[in-house]
Amino acid sequence: MSSERSLVQTDIDFEKTGKQISYLWVPHSRNSSAWGKVLVPIIVIKNGQGPTALLVGGNHGGEYEGPVCLLKLARELEPEQVQGQIIILPALNLPAVLAGQRLSPIDGLDMNRSFPGRPNGTITQVIAHYVHGQILPLCNAVLDLHTGGVSLDLYPYISMHYLEDTTQMVATRAALEAFQAPVGLIMEEFTGEGLLDYAVERMGKIFLCAEIGGNGRLTPHTLRLTEVGTDNFLKHLGILSGEIITLEERGLPPMRLMETPDEANYHYVTINGIYESFLELGSEVSAGRPLGQVHIVQHPSSKPQPVQAQCSGVLIGTRGPGFVKTGDCVALIARDLVE
Repeated sequence: MSSERSLVQTDIDFEKTGKQISYLWVPHSRNSSAWGKVLVPIIVIKNGQGPTALLVGGNHGGEYEGPVCLLKLARELEPEQVQGQIIILPALNLPAVLAGQRLSPIDGLDMNRSFPGRPNGTITQVIAHYVHGQILPLCNAVLDLHTGGVSLDLYPYISMHYLEDTTQMVATRAALEAFQAPVGLIMEEFTGEGLLDYAVERMGKIFLCAEIGGNGRLTPHTLRLTEVGTDNFLKHLGILSGEIITLEERGLPPMRLMETPDEANYHYVTINGIYESFLELGSEVSAGRPLGQVHIVQHPSSKPQPVQAQCSGVLIGTRGPGFVKTGDCVALIARDLVE
C-alpha cells in the first residue's frame, strides 16, 4: 500500500465476502460545488479462495466496449460464481467517459499517462494515485479494456509488452492466449511514462491491454469479442469456472500471434489534410508500398502526399476521422511473431 495518504474515500471493504457496488469519492472543488466530489463507480465481488483480478474500462473516454462489457458483468455476476475476487472499475476516468473524449475535461490529463499519480495533484492524478496505492497491490492480474477511441480504428487485438522477467513473460503470454482476440500482439511501447501497464508490470503482475474496435462506435461484434475475452481471462485465472471459448468455436479464424517491435511499425503524416487509406484493416502490406495519401484541400493543384509502408506485415490500425494534422498516426503495421 502507498504510504502517502489518499484523498479518495470509499465504503468498499476489499476483505468482505459478497458483492459490493459503490463509488470512489474523489474531491473536486469547483465554482458550483465548493465541497464537491466526483463519484467513480467501483464494484467488488469476492467469494472463497483464489486470485484477485482488476478489470478496467473507461481509462479513456470515447471508448465504449469496456464500460458496457463491465457494467453488464457487474450486474450479472453473483458471488457464488466467483472463486477469488474481481474488482471492476467500469469508468476509471469518469469525467472523460461522460464527456466522450480521451482526456479529462476537468484537468485536460490523460489517465493512461498519469500513473503512479499524485495524492495532492489534479483529479486525474488523484484517481491514479488511489488505484496505484490501494487497489493494484491487492491484484494478481489486470485487464485494461480499450478501443481506438475517436481518433483510431483498430483491428481487434489483445496486447502485452515484451518483459525482462521470464516468469512474468510466460504468465502474461498464457493469459494473452487465453483471451482469444483475433490478434494477440506483443509490443514495444513508444508512448512514454505514466501508463497503467508499466505500473502493474513493475509490481511483477500480469497485465493485458485489449484494443478492440474504435472510431467512436460500439458494434455487436466488438462488444462480443470483449465480453468473451473478459470471461476467458477470468476463467484462465481460475476465478470463473468453465472452459475457454476459442475463436474457432465461434466460427472465426484462430488467433494470430503478432508483434510490433519497432517504431517503424507506426506511420505518421507530416502535413494537414484529408487522409485516404488504400487498405482495409487486416490487409497484408509490403514495405515500400503505399498505404494511403493525404489530400491538401487548400491547394487543388498540389499532388497528394503519399504514406508508404515502412515495414511489411498486416494493417491493424488506421486513422478514424478523415481529416489529419501533422504528427497524427494513420497506420499501425504488425508482423507475425518470430520465435
